[in-house]
Formats: sequence, structure tokens, C-alpha cells
Amino acid sequence: MWWNAKPKEGAAEAAVATLPFMKFRMIGVIATVIIAVASIGALATMGLNLGLDFTGGVLIEASQSTPFDVSAVRDQVAGAGFAESAVSLTNGGNTAVIRVPLGSLGDDVSAVAEAISSSLGEGVSIDKSDAVGPKVSGELFYKGVIASLLAVVVIGIYIWFRFESKFGWAALITTFHDALAVVGLFALTRMTFDLTIVAGVLTVAGYSINDTVVVFDRIRETLRKYKKLPLAQVIDMSITATMSRTLMTSGTTLLAGIAMMLLGGPVLFGFAASIVFGIIIGTYSSIFVAAPLLMWLPGRLPGERVEQTDDAGASAPA
Repeated sequence: MWWNAKPKEGAAEAAVATLPFMKFRMIGVIATVIIAVASIGALATMGLNLGLDFTGGVLIEASQSTPFDVSAVRDQVAGAGFAESAVSLTNGGNTAVIRVPLGSLGDDVSAVAEAISSSLGEGVSIDKSDAVGPKVSGELFYKGVIASLLAVVVIGIYIWFRFESKFGWAALITTFHDALAVVGLFALTRMTFDLTIVAGVLTVAGYSINDTVVVFDRIRETLRKYKKLPLAQVIDMSITATMSRTLMTSGTTLLAGIAMMLLGGPVLFGFAASIVFGIIIGTYSSIFVAAPLLMWLPGRLPGERVEQTDDAGASAPA
């Protein structure tokens, strides 16, 4: 049947039911190029819809004796003229952390705090009010970008040392692809991009490399066991062997992410969206980005014998 592996002669013991993933690798390459081009194009032409963490504004902490209702606070603040506010609760819900853009009130922090206090009504005290300037916000954005890039590079270096250079480059490219796809999603959809989304991107990078390492580890084991099999067949066997684990892990995590999107409200929606999309992209890239790269990138595979040249010019196995 079409899904039965047909190993080369001399390796009949390797004949197991496998799915021909590498047969469709060019479809994966085309999809990868489309995702990368769309993400880079969106970032270049539209940019990101940066949140208050990166654009500056006023941060206000308000407290009362009973817990706040997030939706009610958001509506009250919007009624005061700050429709783009961000509200979160601490201290068991008795403290509301409100971030608003400076807007029509300019940079007068006291005026913003007074407007917020009036909108919240009696019994609410303003404990703290600070301005976050665009310079500080710019530094946060810069550090967030650097943190994401460093995470991708360190992941690639780790795989390089654990496996071989070929695996390291494949992991580096794959992880960068996944992080770029998530950022591109926010550029295309115009969802707010703030520090919470940076945390989501880093989470996706960690999840993606975890799935990639599982596939790489099985490929390394299979290469050492069946040295005469073509690399494409080894990859198909390895991905098929890890598929049940991938589907269970991705499926359960995906369910949790979807639950956060549907039930977490506006505060968690962006973070949950980055996780859900990242899981889908990370699972896809482990199969159709990382694995095919092993067939094209230069370098040595585990168990591969290195040819050495003697003084007479003849090559001999190491």
C-alpha cells in the first residue's frame, strides 16, 4: 500500500508502516515561504499595533474595600475618554491597575488620575499614578526583541551541541520561522502587541523546540540503527513513530489555549491567541520545516562515517 515503507535491499527489518511526509515536503516549503513572506510584508508595511507597554501612557493603581469588576472598570474608564485602556486586578481583586494613553489630557498625570477617579465613583482611592514615557517604552520594546532573538539563538546553539551542526542550523531556522509567524499574525490582524505577547512568543519558541527535539532524537536513533536506509525514509519512520506523542501533547495544549481565548476575556485573549497559533505552527514546522532541512543543509549526520584522505590522495574511512 502507499503508506508502507519499502526499505532498500539489505534492510528488510526496517519495513514498518510509515507515512510519506517527505514525499510532500515541497508543499511544506511553499507554505513556509508564503508564511514568511506574508509576515515580513505585514511587519514592513503595517507594523505592529503596539500596546501601552511600548507606546507610553499613565499607570494608575486604584483600590477599594470590595473586589473590582474588570468589565465595569473598563467601561467606566472608557466613559472618561480612555477607550484604549488596559485593566488588570491584583490583591485579590481589590486593587485595579489601569493603564491609559495620555490622549487629550496631554502629559498631565494628575489630570488623568483625577478623571479616572471621578469615573470610578465614590469609595475608590487612587494609590499610585505614574507616567511611562515613550523613551522607557521604547527600551522595553527593544529589550523584548533582543530577548526573543537571544532565545532563538541559544536554542540553536543547544541543539548544535546536543546533536550535530546540521541539526543546530535546522532548529535555529525552524524556531525563528515559528516566532516570526506569531509576530506576523499580530501585524496582519492588528491585535495589540505588548509585553504579554512577547511572553507568548518566547513560550511558542520553547514549545516548538521541544517538539523538534523529540523528532530529531528519534531521527538520530533511527539513523544509527538503519545506516543503509535513505535519509528521507529515516525521517518518515521517525516522524511516524513520534506522531502519537505529538498529537496528544499538541491537542491537550491546544485545548487549554482555546479555553483561555474563549473564557479568559480581553486581558488573556492576545496571549492565548499567540499560544494557539504557535502550537499549530510549531507542530507543522517540526514536520515540514525542521525535518526537510536535514536533507538540504550541509553537515554530518549522526553515525555517518567521515572520509579521510591519506598522503597518496586515496580516501579511507575514519
